[in-house]
Amino acid sequence: MLHKIFKLLYLLFYNMRHNTNIKSYYASISAEYGEKVLIDKNTIIESDVCIGDHSYVNKNSSIENCVIGKYCSISSGVYICPFEHDIDIITTHPIAYRFNCEKQKRKPVYIGNDVLISLNSIILEGVTIGNGAVIGAGAVVTRNVEPYEVVGGVPAKHIRYRTDKKSIELLEKMEWWNWPYEKVVDKIEFLQTPIKEVITSKNI
Repeated sequence: MLHKIFKLLYLLFYNMRHNTNIKSYYASISAEYGEKVLIDKNTIIESDVCIGDHSYVNKNSSIENCVIGKYCSISSGVYICPFEHDIDIITTHPIAYRFNCEKQKRKPVYIGNDVLISLNSIILEGVTIGNGAVIGAGAVVTRNVEPYEVVGGVPAKHIRYRTDKKSIELLEKMEWWNWPYEKVVDKIEFLQTPIKEVITSKNI
């Protein structure tokens, strides 16, 4: 009980010092958190995680061995890079890895900027998700996802792209997520513009 109180007090101090909003007792203070990152209650963040500025992770999620970009929206019940049991060896029990550190190593997950990962999704090890992608609710992502691609299902499959190729190239070149926060706030109406109108917009 005292340990939990100490951890919560430390998180309060950490949030004040680093301009973050970490609410979960289970979030590692050894992980890397950017400016204004929000980690909601009962979410597990392991020490090998890096989360970029203004991204948030909702309740009851679990993330390990992962690099997450800026302005990402991660919903509740999301699992990123969970341990996978090898079904091609004699036993699927973790004892098979206990004395072999090499077998325990997993490929990290890389998530770009402005990515939406919806409720109860699972992202398996070694996956890379491009900028602006959308992962549908309950999806199990086993392969890479391209920038601004929308995927869903088990296993996750291509549904569509959020916009045409020319607009995607423009958005990737724009990199609005790297703008100073003041510019993001100033351009909020532009960020609410339908993507199809971006090419003709002069408000960048």
